[in-house]
Amino acid sequence: MKHVIIGNGVAGTEAALAIRKSDPGASITLVSESPHLYYYRPRVIEYLAGEIAPEKLYIYKPDFYEKNGIEIVLGTRVSDILPAEKAVLDDRGVRRSWDRLLVATGARAFVPPIPGAALEGVFSLRGIRDTERILEYAKGVDRVAVIGGGLLGLEAAHSLSRLGKSVTVIELFEWLLPRQLDETGGRILRGMLESKGLSFVLGDNVSSIQGEGRVEKLVLKSGNEIHAGLVLVSAGIRCNIELAQRAGIATGNGIIVDDRLRTSIPDIYAAGDPVEHRGRVYGIWPVAREQGRVAGLNMAGVDTAFEGAVMANVLKITGIDLFSAGDFNNQSCDVLVSRGEGIYRKLCVDLSNPLGAIVLGDAEAVKLAQKVIEGKVPAEEFRKMF
Repeated sequence: MKHVIIGNGVAGTEAALAIRKSDPGASITLVSESPHLYYYRPRVIEYLAGEIAPEKLYIYKPDFYEKNGIEIVLGTRVSDILPAEKAVLDDRGVRRSWDRLLVATGARAFVPPIPGAALEGVFSLRGIRDTERILEYAKGVDRVAVIGGGLLGLEAAHSLSRLGKSVTVIELFEWLLPRQLDETGGRILRGMLESKGLSFVLGDNVSSIQGEGRVEKLVLKSGNEIHAGLVLVSAGIRCNIELAQRAGIATGNGIIVDDRLRTSIPDIYAAGDPVEHRGRVYGIWPVAREQGRVAGLNMAGVDTAFEGAVMANVLKITGIDLFSAGDFNNQSCDVLVSRGEGIYRKLCVDLSNPLGAIVLGDAEAVKLAQKVIEGKVPAEEFRKMF
């Protein structure tokens, strides 16, 4: 069986490993537009902060692929998928045939159409190359503005602050992490981050980015101005679905797949950030990893289902313990809330089934909440903290 995988991120790599484990004789080729070997993308924040060297990001050594019989082709973009011919074409004119194909093309940072967003000094952060460019440009900058108070925006803001920059975060909502926290949790988190030197503008938005050739200031909808020499836009992601669309594969917000990670075209699978499963696009590392594993098993003939996952997030900022998962605003469930000095806990339970949880400022409770949401510990154990 001949397998071709487009993309060597977590989903593509996990799929390749699952295929190899299940079918030692299979032919596996990974083709990636990225020039980099598979690396742990969530840790680029640590690289941005100067806490780790870039080589620490890589998961496997170069000889790992050869030892596992996986051909890897880097710096090469697949330009076309030809379903009828069971082949792909790349930008070098090379044609590769396949029996089963995995589309693991990932996602890209979304930059809203803000006037001035194309100015020099405006960046988004997705991977190693983005981090390198930001670090180089930041050498001549004192003030930074981050557009977006989500997880990545806050982590990047903290990393840039650790480099000695004065950082202001601008968030449209009235509190931070509006998708991961309720208003109470968001306000507590703001206080924690302000104590680390970050500044915030909440409930406002950027109307334009201005400067003579390079960014100098941001003008907000309120009319206020923020002066900055570097702007980081952290406004979410968009699935890379264009290649799949050209091939006639069904898409919505992402590449539509079933529980076996099969697309609308036989023998073509998809996994990771570009995928839409049961109407949901996850866009988080643990889910991409699991989808890659499941897709690989099915490609190798091992029937396995992906039945969805609970959206769970952890904020990666030293000294702040935060875990958020599931539906914590469900009006039909029992809501338990407790607060202390710098601590906030919230649990939504329906007939002893945990639907969602927020834990902020309590490391032990974070660990317990994760186990409760994963179904490893009964919700009653977490109830004892309230």
